[in-house]
Amino acid sequence: MKISRRRLIALAGITLLAYTLPGLRSGREVVVTKIPVGLGRRVLFLSDVHLHRRGERDYVVKAVEDVRGDIVVLGGDLWDSKTKNFDVVAEFVEALRRLAGAVILVPGNHEYWADKDGVVSLDDAIKRLEYRGVIVLRDEAIEARGLRIGGFDWHDNPRDYGAAAKRVGAIELAVSHSPDVFPHLTSSQRFLAAGHTHGGQVCLPGGYGVVTNSVYGYKWGFYREKDKEMYVSRGLGEKYPPRIYCAREVVVME
Repeated sequence: MKISRRRLIALAGITLLAYTLPGLRSGREVVVTKIPVGLGRRVLFLSDVHLHRRGERDYVVKAVEDVRGDIVVLGGDLWDSKTKNFDVVAEFVEALRRLAGAVILVPGNHEYWADKDGVVSLDDAIKRLEYRGVIVLRDEAIEARGLRIGGFDWHDNPRDYGAAAKRVGAIELAVSHSPDVFPHLTSSQRFLAAGHTHGGQVCLPGGYGVVTNSVYGYKWGFYREKDKEMYVSRGLGEKYPPRIYCAREVVVME
């Protein structure tokens, strides 16, 4: 039977709608992924929040309040060039400081891009965060709540992470915005928590990410290479919606 062009377009539209609607509902969910790392502390990893305006990411604070942790690590892209008022970020971190013993930030690409675009000065933003008690790690390590944590800064060239890993030194937990740090970890850096990819953001049913912005092809989830392990979070926000079949994610490491 011959199908008219109009009916074909209508059928395609219905098919697209049937795919998109449940995918949008899935993309609004917030899941908690628990990973046993043997840290002796509960560390919450929150990546890719992309704060723009008040109230937009209240679900993140609610999730942290529900789960609770000794340390909260913000895995980069906390703000971007759509963040016109940095007070939104300051209020957000203050809420987290009331819920955790320590809050740590590692910068992502969007913090740097917002600086280059002249929207948010990275140096000024870091000063405001540190004033509120946030620890900002840029290729360095610190002891927080009895745990040695190494934080990697954002590097455009992933090969630069090799030198960065040597500077960070021996640690119990590595955190980074980019998962492309993973191949460059040293023998004294066994576990990495990373973000950046949004899990693909627009995925196929089941959360399968079609594309990734990782140079080495990491998408999301658990990776193992010899004696090193990594978990890539799907993150908790985005600069430009929507998320389809890609739930937001709080990662809990203990």
